[in-house]
Amino acid sequence: MNALEHFARLSGCQWIDGQLRPGSGGASQEVLDPATEQCIGQISDASREEVERAVAVANRAQQLWNRSNGLHRAEALHAVAAEIRRQQPLVAEMLTREIGKTYKESFDEVSWSATAVDYYAELGRHEIGRVTGPVVDGQFNFSLKEPLGVVVLILPFNYPLCLLCWQAAAALAAGNSVIIKPSELTSLTTLQFVQAFAALGEGLVQVLTGGAEVAQQLVRHPNTHMVAFTGGIETGRIVARECAGLYKRTLIETSGNDPFIVMPSAPLDIAARGAAFGAYLNCGQVCASSERFYVHDAVYDAFVERLAYHAGRIRVGNGLDKVDMGRSPPRCSASATSAFSTAPSSRAPASPPVAVARAAWSGAGSPRRPCCVTCVRRWTSCMTRASARWRRSAGSKAWTRR
Repeated sequence: MNALEHFARLSGCQWIDGQLRPGSGGASQEVLDPATEQCIGQISDASREEVERAVAVANRAQQLWNRSNGLHRAEALHAVAAEIRRQQPLVAEMLTREIGKTYKESFDEVSWSATAVDYYAELGRHEIGRVTGPVVDGQFNFSLKEPLGVVVLILPFNYPLCLLCWQAAAALAAGNSVIIKPSELTSLTTLQFVQAFAALGEGLVQVLTGGAEVAQQLVRHPNTHMVAFTGGIETGRIVARECAGLYKRTLIETSGNDPFIVMPSAPLDIAARGAAFGAYLNCGQVCASSERFYVHDAVYDAFVERLAYHAGRIRVGNGLDKVDMGRSPPRCSASATSAFSTAPSSRAPASPPVAVARAAWSGAGSPRRPCCVTCVRRWTSCMTRASARWRRSAGSKAWTRR
């Protein structure tokens, strides 16, 4: 069965109690291949009944899993890692077709995912608590780490499998069960990927697809006991507030807008190459990517010229071809392009100059050329509140701290 046939098999389904089940939710949406803009499947929103069933199954499975010893859990997780590696070519192709990143980036992500499972398998076997020295004669003092119960994982689209394994493997190694709410942009690949966890037992790892309403039900449910969220800042605040009101534990990572500072002492060729790599890796969708550049006036022009040159060498196209950067999903690209294109004119009297790099595009849809936007005013929306701590003197290209 090839990747497209797997997409068809997984469309409209949920992964509940160790089985792929046709979804009973009403809402559904098409999944488009970013490179071709052809429909490759559909996802549905999990119904309230499916959420209730998944939570009940997860609590039952967690109790059984927690009774097993650490050695058994470690061996079972190592078996999961082996299965992830076995299906690596298929999952990598599916991820590229669904999210648009290059095949190499997808292949690497699956490899990192397997490594994470192996790592937490051993950590869970050895780290169950500690013995501390007594302060009173005849006493024996120790602490024991106990699982929380059912952990909800709300995942983003940029590294959906790697982040899944960082969080799920840790939770499972500690004796928890997990329910995954993947991004709507990577749900089909996630449904295929989690089948590698089937050897652990039915119900320990489940996937419920859908949007914000599904996530909200899982966060608010009285029988889920922790929420791990990775995504946008505003949504992270909502999750934090909801869980605070329930005294429910959280692990929250929200997006960043990271500065890249270039001083005269920097080797410009290396800095420019590193900046281009950091900015365009994974279509720029990395929490630690290079997004804002603060360049000293003495090297500003030379750095921009070199950065535009390296950006221009990036081959953009179908992630399954010989390219350096794939294409983001249409919905993601449209929202980002709209936000960017309206930003310069929102308060600034003139749009900032753009150092455009030539880059070829082959495939469906409009071309997306890497470009370097220069002399951006600090109040434009493509900069963040963090930028408000910086100012640019009149007539100068250099930014300085307030």
